[in-house]
Amino acid sequence: MRKALLILLAILSLACASPGPPPPPGEGRSVLVRAAAVALDPAAPRRTSLGRLTYLGGLELSSPDPAFGGLSGLWLSPEGGRLWAISDQGWWLSAELTHGPGGAPVSLSEARLGPLLDPQGRPLMGKRNRDAEGLAAQDGGFLVSFERNHRLWRYPAPQGLTGRPQPLGLPPWLTASPNNSGVEAMTVLADGRLLLLAEDATGGPRTLGALGDGERWQKLGYRLHADFKPTALAALPGGGCLVLERAYSPALGARARLGWLPAEQLKPGAELALINLAQLLPPLTTDNFEGLALVPDPKGGWRVYLLSDDNYSPVQRTLLLLFHLPAGPWQ
Repeated sequence: MRKALLILLAILSLACASPGPPPPPGEGRSVLVRAAAVALDPAAPRRTSLGRLTYLGGLELSSPDPAFGGLSGLWLSPEGGRLWAISDQGWWLSAELTHGPGGAPVSLSEARLGPLLDPQGRPLMGKRNRDAEGLAAQDGGFLVSFERNHRLWRYPAPQGLTGRPQPLGLPPWLTASPNNSGVEAMTVLADGRLLLLAEDATGGPRTLGALGDGERWQKLGYRLHADFKPTALAALPGGGCLVLERAYSPALGARARLGWLPAEQLKPGAELALINLAQLLPPLTTDNFEGLALVPDPKGGWRVYLLSDDNYSPVQRTLLLLFHLPAGPWQ
């Protein structure tokens, strides 16, 4: 029995690590993305309240394309109609996101999937080089952070994620992060500075971050709460930002926290401390949330999108959940 179990685990591991054939170059390919509505609380489908948030609706996304999945970074256009995401196997995903009359996400259409390229225009090869984690918009293009082979690249306009990147410099305290615990959370703040947070740079009660411009950096600390780790950031017009954290243990399952970092905390040498806004815990609908996007709500406040990374695993899901966050001191 033990031998059979080990063989099964090895097969599943290979399946998760090899989502499909090497990605084709160019503008990507058309891909079908199916969307099924999910409730916040399967046991109480009418529930919408979650801390400071109100649930507007969510989708479980799937595709017959074996490369779909592993989505670790998220961006939406200001009106919430155009979606870009990156995969930790070196893919980008682009799609039109349709919302219903009440604001709930309904479907993804015109989806395309393609390879992230290196500075020479070649598709990324090997998990060490493909592990894209953080995504942030800048000057019409995008910034992408990578783990394992820790680095930061700018994919400039007009091609953005479909084009060739320009390497930027990471500070030494972040390039020295453990193999799978580098920069996952990243945003461009209202004043133009970049804010980076490593998932777990120290293995202790705090992790490390940086404020800078892509070449010059100033060090930050970030306090960790229990087993939660930062996975995404979203800047606010007032200068602060929202932070998405995730946690997992066999006993407690997958969990997520959304919190706020006020602008006054974001100073060189600071020890950042999250102000909690909401926690997403089982038995609510949850998974390995790593993507966060913030869009102004025409009725006031913010629409907050959370995206989960299914790790190309048959026992996990790609979830896109949408919440409303009322206006507050972060605005």
